[in-house]
Amino acid sequence: MVNAAKVPTGIPGFDKLINGGFEPYSINLITGKTGTGKSIFCTQFLYNGVVMYGEKGLYVTTEEHPDFIRRQAAAVGMNLQDLQKKGYITIVGLEPFEVDLLTTKTSEFISSTGAKRVVIDSVSMFELYINDPFKIRKALFKFLQNIRQMGVTVLVTAEVLEESNALSRFGVIEFLVDSVIVLQYMSIAKYKRSLMIRKMRISDHSTNIHPFEITNKGIVVRSI
Repeated sequence: MVNAAKVPTGIPGFDKLINGGFEPYSINLITGKTGTGKSIFCTQFLYNGVVMYGEKGLYVTTEEHPDFIRRQAAAVGMNLQDLQKKGYITIVGLEPFEVDLLTTKTSEFISSTGAKRVVIDSVSMFELYINDPFKIRKALFKFLQNIRQMGVTVLVTAEVLEESNALSRFGVIEFLVDSVIVLQYMSIAKYKRSLMIRKMRISDHSTNIHPFEITNKGIVVRSI
């Protein structure tokens, strides 16, 4: 049963870990090292938003070309190209080097598309370009506050360095968001990947580590 007061991801096995879904109009960090499944998690959030819940989505990529996002989604059973042609999902590539321009363009796309679910993949480019924790915090705060006022539920991704145990490159973004979901390579039973909810404002959530796998239909969170 869907909790009407939540924004469910539709990812099998995940929503029950966060009491039915993300908080409406929240900003949520999906973080982890390279190859842990961050982009697929976010794509599934948008895809399921359309096919399961009738909500339009916007995917802003600051690193990969939109074609790569579509191909990656198709490899796990999500036809974004068809949904994009029908106007249900919009995928745009924006450069992160001018924060004010990125903020303006993202806001314009949210307004023009009618998106209710938004993905920003990723905010790590802010960190690489600015390279100063204080300036990063100021820029990200401004960017996220602007989006927060637009009545959308947002997933943002951040990449963690291989040798690091931090939640983001400079340890800034995790303090500006409403929840933090960590994807990691940590084997549990027969599964190679796992996730945990490190932070979730307002809502109850699981505090355990949960195995998941990437199947031909996307991410599935498993029980052990």
